[in-house]
Amino acid sequence: MQKRTIAGILAIMVLLLLQAPAMAGELDMLVEKLVDKGVLSKKDGDLILSVQKSEKDKANKELISTVALPAFIKNTQFKGDFRLRYESKERDGKADQHRGRYRFRLGGLTKIDDEFEVGYGLASGSADPRSTNQSFTNSFETPDIRLDYAYASYKPKSLAWLQLLGGQMPNPLWLPGGSFLWDNDIRPQGISAVMNRKFDGFELFMTSGFWILDEVSDREDDPVMWVAQPGYKVSLGKQAYFKNAVGLYQFSNVEGTTLDYSSKTNTLAGGVLAEDYDAVVVSGELGYNTGIALMPFVSAYGEYVNNRTTSEDDSGYGYGIKIGHEKLKQGLWQAGVGYHRLERNAWLDIFPDSDTFSGGTNMKAVLAKVAYGLRDNIELGANYIASEQLSGASLDDDVFQVDMTFKF
Repeated sequence: MQKRTIAGILAIMVLLLLQAPAMAGELDMLVEKLVDKGVLSKKDGDLILSVQKSEKDKANKELISTVALPAFIKNTQFKGDFRLRYESKERDGKADQHRGRYRFRLGGLTKIDDEFEVGYGLASGSADPRSTNQSFTNSFETPDIRLDYAYASYKPKSLAWLQLLGGQMPNPLWLPGGSFLWDNDIRPQGISAVMNRKFDGFELFMTSGFWILDEVSDREDDPVMWVAQPGYKVSLGKQAYFKNAVGLYQFSNVEGTTLDYSSKTNTLAGGVLAEDYDAVVVSGELGYNTGIALMPFVSAYGEYVNNRTTSEDDSGYGYGIKIGHEKLKQGLWQAGVGYHRLERNAWLDIFPDSDTFSGGTNMKAVLAKVAYGLRDNIELGANYIASEQLSGASLDDDVFQVDMTFKF
């Protein structure tokens, strides 16, 4: 009985110590010694430590709740990714290239109030708008981090289907299959409006924008572009859908200029662009949820572009299929194949995917991709792109890439 009394007194003393500024490790050692000496049973010692842990967790939560965090931190969501890449490139007339590359991106979205938000992102890479990759080079140099995008967004409460954007923004256009016309690193600069209304089994959308291509100090009229892409998506039963859009592109003050980061594949006259590039782009995608466990999703997509301001080398098209799972998680996979053909003056050569024929026009290409989810946020993928020049001297360009991507 006396031993039980002593044990009870010591247990009370230990519990009182929980309120003192003792370190958790010291309390663990004290309880362990009391158990070793037989003053406390193992069961009573574990009970005391569990109570201590519970009290500590409660105190931490109360402390966090009393800390006055700035409102913008509470209203901000962050996301990002890191990609490691091995790349092999073979191009006629140049030495074969093998290199390691990486890409880091971090983005945030801060809610100002119920209608306004500000989005922003940082990325590795150079000033080239078609690449956020950084090669392993230059004696372990530490490269710069750059502003990837920054924009303001307005979503009026009374018009929940409307969003207005201003600044430099992720491309708001619908691009089926990733689109061979737009590199996915390009961030348009200017203003945009995105409209989306959903009905029962039907969706209407339209994206429009006024985007600045360049600011030329010694010219009155700068190169700019307008775009409008109306479209719709319709459910075909419970398992399939069809999505279709028409993009209308109007360029001003492009003919007679030289645009930065051009691939030099459009027709030039005296070193400047010899054509204008007002274009129509028709896009479509048909998707089907198969219900088959090993291959639950299949889609086919296609795009056609025509430059209405010239009558030669003025069109292009791309199509492909995707199979596997719509989204990658652990144990899931995706694969796809595609074909692209883009004539010399069908599209401005500052826009196309930089991995396909080095971002140029006047080309045709076959593409194959596969990706597998190693974890819910870790993906292993491989890409192969075989492209060649359409007209002029024979010129082949083959690219093989292996990627490991970490998302957070």
